Amino acid sequence: MTGPSPHYALVFDFDGVVLDSATLKRQAFADLYTDAPESQYRAVCAYLGRKGGQPREVKFRHIEAHILGRPANEERIRELCARFKSSVEQRLLHAPAIPGALEFLSRWATERPLYLLSATPEAELRGIVAQRGLAHFFQEVVGSPPDKVTGLRNLMARWGYAANETVMIGDSYNDYRAARSNGTRFVGVTADPEVSPFPDETITVRDLHGLEAALAQL
Repeated sequence: MTGPSPHYALVFDFDGVVLDSATLKRQAFADLYTDAPESQYRAVCAYLGRKGGQPREVKFRHIEAHILGRPANEERIRELCARFKSSVEQRLLHAPAIPGALEFLSRWATERPLYLLSATPEAELRGIVAQRGLAHFFQEVVGSPPDKVTGLRNLMARWGYAANETVMIGDSYNDYRAARSNGTRFVGVTADPEVSPFPDETITVRDLHGLEAALAQL
């Protein structure tokens, strides 16, 4: 595969890439299960640590059915999603940016088309992005549904980008899978490379201070 076009688009995940909010969200999920037996609570935390970048409904269905072993009907899932949204909303408004994120977005928004692609429900995502004063950096803000593989494919089709003109920047294996499924380039964000969720050959950065150098390696 040849290198990316000099006019390539950058598609960012949100939590853990732009905002330092991935751990915050995992804790908000886990807080809903503090009344579970200790072994199940630990299993919930372990699952959440492995499954970044997925819609909250998917996580709740898995936790309810496969960890807690109880029916995961739609009413229960809606209730859990509402409680999660209420718990996390105010926290997100005060979460710090990932180091280097605001500087990178400020420099590059006039140089490259930038997009946001998240598993957060779209209306909620756009509200947070607007309240944090980030909307002007992005050509489009895309949330769920659909899943990220489909979301990235649809975004590329809408804006007319080929795979080699697109780079996904994410912090979860689900982000990596979205990029690979669509044939785009990928840069992983992982604060601790020793526990990276990505294959060994993946180009990674600890934060967005290193993103320009990483893009130069593609």
